[in-house]
Amino acid sequence: MRRQLIVSVLLLTLSTASIAGGPWIRGHRKGFLQIGYSGLYYNAVFSPTGSESPVFRNTSDVTLQLYGEYGIAPKWELRAVLPYKLSKTGTSNDRAVNPVPAGTLTGIGNIGLGLKRALLDGSVKLSAGVDALANTFTNNDRLGLRTGYEGWTVLPYLSLGSGGQRTYYFAEAGYGFMTQNYSNFLKLNGEFGYRLHPRLWVAGTLDFRLPAKNGPFFNTEAYQFTGTYLNNQMYLGAGVKAAYDIAPDRFGLTASVIGALAGQNVPFSRSYNAGIFIKW
Repeated sequence: MRRQLIVSVLLLTLSTASIAGGPWIRGHRKGFLQIGYSGLYYNAVFSPTGSESPVFRNTSDVTLQLYGEYGIAPKWELRAVLPYKLSKTGTSNDRAVNPVPAGTLTGIGNIGLGLKRALLDGSVKLSAGVDALANTFTNNDRLGLRTGYEGWTVLPYLSLGSGGQRTYYFAEAGYGFMTQNYSNFLKLNGEFGYRLHPRLWVAGTLDFRLPAKNGPFFNTEAYQFTGTYLNNQMYLGAGVKAAYDIAPDRFGLTASVIGALAGQNVPFSRSYNAGIFIKW
């Protein structure tokens, strides 16, 4: 199982839409739209203490997602995400330890809407934004499965970065406020990208989430066996991403592999991601 902690450097195809993130603002009436896939496949979770905890069955958590960005005015950008989740657990091979029945849950995840504004637009760029995730979810307490957090999340953040013809980098810092007794959290992430080919960008990324542990939302045993949208989630992730323009500045492919270096109350698994995007 320790192999699950190693970040895979072999891409399945090419990276996720997060290569389009950072402090950059799309021009007025310019946009980006991606249809994406993300999958977690695991048989263990990170416990509340951060150790590997077997769950004695196979679990899959797949997300099909529509993501978009649009320049609504000079220096202003709107972005939105519509996720659809497909989660499945297999039969436990040790019912004395994990008696939770096998099953499947599908449904809409937390629908997101965000607004971002450019603050500095020189060689170094700075933007500020806020994302809101709605409490749109489906859950099954008997199976211990959820398609999203059972509350609202509001995440203000700052993004700082720079880029040129061959490289780019950015770092972001935000603080998430959650309802329904979930703990708030600090979120940090960064990315460094390099153009390998006129149509191909590759990037390395780091992503960190630290809970404030100020919310009493209780993680029942059934949900602890799946690690789906628990309270007090902590993780440190690293990965490799890329994006390829099939038609320059028109449409292309994305993919990534993200590994979990450490965590608490989250699945013990890599994340595999791929997508198709269009730009205008």
